Amino acid sequence: MRLGIEMGMTLIDTAQMYAEGGAEEVVGDAIATSQVLYNLEQRGIEFDVLPWSQQQRLPTMAYCPIGQGGKMLANALLKQVAARHDVTPAQVALAWILRQDSVIAIPKAVRPEHVRLNAQAALLQLEAGDLEALDQAFRAPQHKQRLAMV
Repeated sequence: MRLGIEMGMTLIDTAQMYAEGGAEEVVGDAIATSQVLYNLEQRGIEFDVLPWSQQQRLPTMAYCPIGQGGKMLANALLKQVAARHDVTPAQVALAWILRQDSVIAIPKAVRPEHVRLNAQAALLQLEAGDLEALDQAFRAPQHKQRLAMV
């Protein structure tokens, strides 16, 4: 694993992190964040990567937090939750990510308006019923999964 890191490897599986001589022993403080594909549709990190990162106090940086191509944002439930809060579906998706300790998001922002809306999502407090409904519509993994990437 050390050779891979020296060669610039950036994808380290949790099995490697948990193992004796895991990533934290190999690179020490060199790991600053775990940058992963994470959104309502891609929740694979919740099974092992996210809990490990939180236990290690390693921030998780979610890329594509509002999905890709707009499919997720067209989801009927996501639209209903957004309408209840008078926000956009993208803001709900971001608020869902940002509700978690040590998780940050790097959403795409093509126009200044996107930047403003993304920043406002940090202020949105989703209710317990919203979170339960979203969990039903976008299920968390029940077993270890390969990390999704874009």
